[in-house]
Amino acid sequence: MESNTPSGFSPVFHLNFQEAVNYETMICCSGRGEKAIEPLFESLGTAIDLTQPLTARPNAYAKVLDKPAATLLETYCRVHARFLRLEPSDCIVKRGDILYPASVAKEADSPRFIYARGDLSLLSRRIVCVVGTRNPSDEGKQYAQLTARALGAKGVVVASGLALGIDGIAHLTCLAQGFPTIAVIGTPLTESYPAQHVSIQREIGRKGLLVSRFSPAAVTQKWFFLLRNHLMSSLSVASVIVEDRDGGGAVNQVGYALKQGRTVVLFKHVLENRSILWPRRLARENGSVVVEKTSEIPEVLFPRKALEGKGKTPAGLSGGEVDQLSLFDGQI
Repeated sequence: MESNTPSGFSPVFHLNFQEAVNYETMICCSGRGEKAIEPLFESLGTAIDLTQPLTARPNAYAKVLDKPAATLLETYCRVHARFLRLEPSDCIVKRGDILYPASVAKEADSPRFIYARGDLSLLSRRIVCVVGTRNPSDEGKQYAQLTARALGAKGVVVASGLALGIDGIAHLTCLAQGFPTIAVIGTPLTESYPAQHVSIQREIGRKGLLVSRFSPAAVTQKWFFLLRNHLMSSLSVASVIVEDRDGGGAVNQVGYALKQGRTVVLFKHVLENRSILWPRRLARENGSVVVEKTSEIPEVLFPRKALEGKGKTPAGLSGGEVDQLSLFDGQI
């Protein structure tokens, strides 16, 4: 008899593993998205136990999808095998679980499952995402470093998207300083992108937190990174945009943030750059804040009293543990 709790995996993984496999099997077999499949899955759950292996009731699933049971079972085997590529300590957090971030759950398109590797407690902390261009100037690199340090020193968790450029600098600065960081990635946990950041992703998984809305069975698509940005904004109370071009991914990211009612921070020197249009457009939006120095950001976002006692380095994140990672060694 097939077990629905893989041996050696974490309790949170055990709790949702089988349901997530069944859910992803329906998505993969049908070729339809989450918005179409989740209502069908919920309806099916009124008649059968969704936490039991799909193989126990293949005809019930096949009927809902109007697919041959044999095709469904073939897909299930493939999806199940890919889920077993997750690490034993990885967690599958379901919407409605106590560990599922409330700020994400209230979004209309929140994923049914979030896949996480690392310190889940970081999701309950104050989170600010730091984003920007993949091709930063020297000034942009410096501002990314200083921003991450200013936030981390006040106990704020820095999130970013693990991309080249500003994202990588923000993550690496936190790791080097012993501050926690969250990487919200646009691939499953079992994959890495870009290739230059494989080692950074591994370090964050050990000392911070990796978060993905994509199951191990998902085939990464370009548009996944837009969903990544949306999730990153949902997790954060604010977004700091360090530097970007007109129409860049970071500009889109902060657009999501404003629509979600989050605060967006930009720098005065960027606003004064007449070669780009987005800073002046952004500065006119409700929710945008302009600062001159990175040291102003924590105080602007959080009252001083709210940060008292929050500046201690979390256990397990001592400085100097990632000396082998250079901020400017060509990996960012």
